[in-house]
Amino acid sequence: MINHDLIKELASLQNVDQIEAKRLLNGFFSAMVTELLSARNLSVKGLGSFRVMHLPLKKISNPSGITYIPPCNKLMFDRHISGADDTPRLVALMRLMNSAESERFSRSLAVVFSHAVTQKREIRINGLGRLEAEQGNYSFMPERSLEELLNREYQNLEEVVLSRNIPAQVGKGGQRRRYAVPLISLFIGVLLLALLYYLYPETIFSVSTARHPQIKVAIAVPQGTILNRAHAILTVTSNELPIGTAADSVVIEKGDYTIILETFRMEGTAFKEQARLKSEGIIAYIWPAHLHGIKYYRLTTGKFSNREEAIKRMKGMPEKITGSAYIQQVLKKSVLHGK
Repeated sequence: MINHDLIKELASLQNVDQIEAKRLLNGFFSAMVTELLSARNLSVKGLGSFRVMHLPLKKISNPSGITYIPPCNKLMFDRHISGADDTPRLVALMRLMNSAESERFSRSLAVVFSHAVTQKREIRINGLGRLEAEQGNYSFMPERSLEELLNREYQNLEEVVLSRNIPAQVGKGGQRRRYAVPLISLFIGVLLLALLYYLYPETIFSVSTARHPQIKVAIAVPQGTILNRAHAILTVTSNELPIGTAADSVVIEKGDYTIILETFRMEGTAFKEQARLKSEGIIAYIWPAHLHGIKYYRLTTGKFSNREEAIKRMKGMPEKITGSAYIQQVLKKSVLHGK
């Protein structure tokens, strides 16, 4: 089991069973990922600090030529707290406890993380990365999917090397023409246009008829407001969505519970994962939401009248699917759609 030691220790401190402790821990990890993508920095007591650092375009000159290294965003980790502890606020965002329970849970997390870091145990943060000891060093390794997400605007830019030994051309008048400077200027111009296109595509191309661009950022967060496209609407009256069959859409009412399987910034990625889950017999629906002006996409499955039914459903699902899943209570009536 992923993070078995952490779950066992958290269950003891919170006086709950390990299934509930796992649910709480995964819910907190999901809140961490959402906050980091939104605010670009995060501090968790007992664990450390995370921040997204921007590395600008870099130019390296040497006798053989000039190398241009494209810009990128890099996730940095420091075992020391940088600024105020964000744990209480993240726990509050989960909306699973009252104020007294949230404060107790925050203290328990700090103890669990502190023990694990001190003992240099492996900590897997779903959607973010892992802390582990390797060759005597205890360090953080971000998930590749997160790095790709942080650098989506630079995904087609590659390192370019321009040689200084550009052959000369002799014209009719016998004059030698050197093209090094014009070529470098042209390259820089193309690179800047590429950056503008990926950062602000609407300033380069304005196509009013395009309804859904290929590169469209979207997100879902545990407490967000839901907005969806509509086809035919079908209300599911049973407590659980059937496995192996899928309606075009499903209505979840305020107060219902549902299982959040995964959260994505890219709509296309969410649809691909939805198709993969369907091939494994899990029918998932897209549940968009907004946080701080950023749109996210959640994959959700099931409609339950109470938390106990949702927990029972999660127990019957493969652990590889529920590893980062958590249960969310619906705050507003919403219509969830398949593709």
